[in-house]
Amino acid sequence: MSSKRRKQQHHFHIGRKKKRKRDRFDSDCCCIVGEVFDGPCFVATAAHGSAAAEPVRTLRAYRDQRLARSYPGRVFTKVYYRYGRYGARLLRAFPVFRPLVRLALRPLVAYARTRVR
Repeated sequence: MSSKRRKQQHHFHIGRKKKRKRDRFDSDCCCIVGEVFDGPCFVATAAHGSAAAEPVRTLRAYRDQRLARSYPGRVFTKVYYRYGRYGARLLRAFPVFRPLVRLALRPLVAYARTRVR
């Protein structure tokens, strides 16, 4: 084994962890359309089957017009972007839950409609 390779094997980080560059979106998720639209709505897109569905567009507009304006809204959005993809994967694996999720999202979409222009 060369000395260069040996040095690479025994390289430890003391103190701060080295930041890994993460992909903004998980390529394994079927419902990411971030390049076409303004950003992902993971669960709503998976539940409705299309990012162009009216409830998904309403939730996206609510995110952009209301949630982005406040610190708690931005924190919620950040957490949702981090963990929402797992809900979308669950819906992809078990499509029988899609109608149930659409039903659960209905009050949120109705509220968002009253708050967006």
